[in-house]
Amino acid sequence: METVTTKERVIETENSLTQEEKLKLEEIQNQTQQLILELGEIEMIKLQIDKRYNQAKDFLEDISNQEKEFTKILFAKYGKVNLNPETGELTKRN
Repeated sequence: METVTTKERVIETENSLTQEEKLKLEEIQNQTQQLILELGEIEMIKLQIDKRYNQAKDFLEDISNQEKEFTKILFAKYGKVNLNPETGELTKRN
């Protein structure tokens, strides 16, 4: 430790951080690491959500295609009719 004297007071200078400064630096570094981990986890969740979203869109397209195909089959078999999906009853369209 070096001592510097000025008119007002004696100032001690050091070549390293105080214990309090070291603790604060360590706290900041730990918080930064936690933030990096959190951001990484969020990014992974985003990727998983994107994948699920795309799978759901593909499933919707598949269901729509099945519905269209089923409608074609019903129209070919019964003509243009209305279908009550709850009862299965068919009624002629006007």
